[in-house]
Amino acid sequence: MKITVFQPPYPEAATPQAAAACQVIMCHQLQTIEPGETELVVLPEYANAPGLTEQETLLQFARNEGEAFVQEVASQGDQRLKALIALGTVCQRPGLQWVNRTWLFGRDGKAIAWYDKTHLTEVERGLGVTAGSEPVVIEHNGIRFGFAVCFDFYFPAYFEALAAQSVDVILCPSYQRSESTARIRTMCQCRALDSGTYIVRSSYSMGSEDKGGHPLIASPEGTILASRRSEPGAMTVDIDPHAKLVKPASHGQPTVEYRALIELNRHPGLYRPYVDQAQAIIGSLFPRLSAHRGVSHVCPENTLPAFGAVIALGVHEIELDLWMSADGIPVVCHDPSVDRTTDGEGTITEMDWADIQRLDAGIKLGLGWSGVRVPRFEEVLDAIDGRAGINIHIKEPGSEGRLVRLVCDLLRARGLPQMHYIAGDEPVLEVALNYAPEIPRACLAAQNEPHRMIRVAEELACTRVQFGRNATNEALRYARDLGLICNLFWSDELTDAQEYVEMGVDVVLTNAAHKLRPLLSPSDR
Repeated sequence: MKITVFQPPYPEAATPQAAAACQVIMCHQLQTIEPGETELVVLPEYANAPGLTEQETLLQFARNEGEAFVQEVASQGDQRLKALIALGTVCQRPGLQWVNRTWLFGRDGKAIAWYDKTHLTEVERGLGVTAGSEPVVIEHNGIRFGFAVCFDFYFPAYFEALAAQSVDVILCPSYQRSESTARIRTMCQCRALDSGTYIVRSSYSMGSEDKGGHPLIASPEGTILASRRSEPGAMTVDIDPHAKLVKPASHGQPTVEYRALIELNRHPGLYRPYVDQAQAIIGSLFPRLSAHRGVSHVCPENTLPAFGAVIALGVHEIELDLWMSADGIPVVCHDPSVDRTTDGEGTITEMDWADIQRLDAGIKLGLGWSGVRVPRFEEVLDAIDGRAGINIHIKEPGSEGRLVRLVCDLLRARGLPQMHYIAGDEPVLEVALNYAPEIPRACLAAQNEPHRMIRVAEELACTRVQFGRNATNEALRYARDLGLICNLFWSDELTDAQEYVEMGVDVVLTNAAHKLRPLLSPSDR
């Protein structure tokens, strides 16, 4: 695969005129490439607004001149070069949030993938940029591409997450202007070796041999195949994207592919391998069980013991309910008050967390459960630790969507947005869609009218609908035709649950997960 890497000169001033001049240089460089000369072109980070530092100027430029530049670049790949093109941008996504996004455009000029930078600098946060929440790996024409942008390079665990997804080439638009070239080279070599991939890094020339710049391509063996150092311009390198480092397993032993050797000998339990666990759970076969309020027929509902029992049973999903306390803590409880499930009284939204956490949430199930407390959502996330998905039933969005936004922030911070999903009525789903469109949603609106619920789910871009026991064959067929995952609330008996599964239900919410385990595929039991 022939790859061309750009290094334009960094703009001489932090002005729109200088940014536009830099873009002219990049467009001219594209036009000098002959058709068939390359298969992939990589431009640097912030290519749609280079050199701009003032927030309003940068964002306004990105909206106008920057958008036109991106379209021009994509059209070059389509109309003339018939090549893939990757470039870093700052752009606005649904919900009005700005992100540092790397695009990969196909040979037809259309986006085939994008990645929102997960590790932001303090300057970027000051500009109002929102961090992405997960590594991205996509396969195109048999090649698996990953993305790592600038500051991402300082986090080796991030590259482990990419390597776990069998990536071949990592595209790395960069904006590094003050980092030493020695460290840039070292980091690229180490990340290439550790992840067993090619690192393709584009940057800006800073006119210095010692700082910034340094576009390069590093091989899976950890060697630098090519680099322009501080010189503006472009370079083209022909690589075999499927080539991997092969070495002896140890002294005197047969050779083995390096990443296979690492995978064979690593200890996942020590490293909190969210990506591995999440992919296994997300990819588990239907039908699935969702333990309603945990194993609530046996343990105090919506408590850590109830959720721990889910993990012990090997069930891949729990369901819980959330309210926000008066002082802004996400509290796990089904009812709006603590009266039924604890030894106290009061409405959760009117109580402080300090008062709620003193309550006994186990005593009503028997003295043996005395001392079990009401958990906050963060405690559940820490206890589950990526070992099960969570059906997060948010009862009310909170003032200005505060509870929904807090839940989204917590999921993003833990790097597990696709593993869990938010369930609720229209007000909850609307906030979730606008604030964190990447986090899946389940529609609970209008459960008494299944067809209307499905229409709401489609309007709010939900991935699931949660039927009541009034689900019909017709409604389930309608939902599945739209590609929606179909939850059922609820069933606690195996024969009953099997009948709903035969109708087309994918996920059964149950208070008795221990009784319904035979419903799971043998590999998930």
